[in-house]
Amino acid sequence: MRVLNRPLAFILAAALVVASIIVIIEVIAATAHHGPVVLHWTTWYRWAQSTRWDARVVQVWSAILIVVGALILAVELKPPRVTRLRLHAGHQATDAALTRGGLAGTLRAAATSIDGITGAAVTVRRGRTVVAARAAARGRGAADALKQPVTDAVRSRLDGLDMDHPPHLKVRVTSGSR
Repeated sequence: MRVLNRPLAFILAAALVVASIIVIIEVIAATAHHGPVVLHWTTWYRWAQSTRWDARVVQVWSAILIVVGALILAVELKPPRVTRLRLHAGHQATDAALTRGGLAGTLRAAATSIDGITGAAVTVRRGRTVVAARAAARGRGAADALKQPVTDAVRSRLDGLDMDHPPHLKVRVTSGSR
């Protein structure tokens, strides 16, 4: 949702500027004893004067606006996705971190450094990392034989990063027959 904040803020600001200009024009026109210039607001004014607060239309629109406001508030209060994974720093004044993409690239390089692995896909999520490596050899036995070396290489690289909260690691090795 954070990505939408800037365009929505721009649209809201532009709408407020347009509404302010219309109000200024209508106030000047009313001061000069002219009728409505841009908007025919007098019909809205008469409707508002004749409608009570306990009318069904006012209650329905109030409920709709309350629900929309509560939804927007709930979405905005949701904590943002962590994009930087903190690393232990040697000094308190140092802030060291690694992005999710950087961690995925590092673990992918560790997995593909093992002989017999042709490629790897790494998914880094909150608290969990999944490494799906592809073995060059065909057959389930060859893939199973490579699972432990890949797991050791990836675990060693993950431990070498000295992360504050290292993610749980899951390694899958599939054979080249796919």
